[in-house]
Amino acid sequence: MRYRNLRLLFVVGLTIGTAFAQEPAPASNPAQTAYIVRVRTGWYAGWCVGYCDEQIIIEPASVRSILRASAHRWMHPDRKKKNKITQAEWQDLQHSTDATVLAAFIGRIGCPSCTDSAVEWVTVEFSDGTNKSVSFAEGNAPPAIAPLLQKIKTLSSRLKL
Repeated sequence: MRYRNLRLLFVVGLTIGTAFAQEPAPASNPAQTAYIVRVRTGWYAGWCVGYCDEQIIIEPASVRSILRASAHRWMHPDRKKKNKITQAEWQDLQHSTDATVLAAFIGRIGCPSCTDSAVEWVTVEFSDGTNKSVSFAEGNAPPAIAPLLQKIKTLSSRLKL
């Protein structure tokens, strides 16, 4: 009987201690204070010869392009190019990435590589280390991100490789 009471007292004490030890939920969502630090987009193809992987990286002061081969890199070395962008262009890109656009970043849409077509993707990286991504079959972007892709295309058009 004595051990039963002791055990009950231990469980009650543990429960109360755990309840008081829990931290309250943060007052504000950290994602609301995070800002965009980088936007990356590109495409890749699985069954491809030559350059089969392109990536565009846009940051506050620059836009870069990297074109890679999937095989025979000695024949097809990486091709890289970098160009400056203005603060206004960067801010325009940030403003075009609103909540509606980010809601379309739902990961992989369908099975883009199953149809033997290229896979397009877009990733938005935030200051708190998080990111949102979407990938889809080439040419089948969600309508909500089409204006963002057009702005990226305009910024990267100066980078002909």
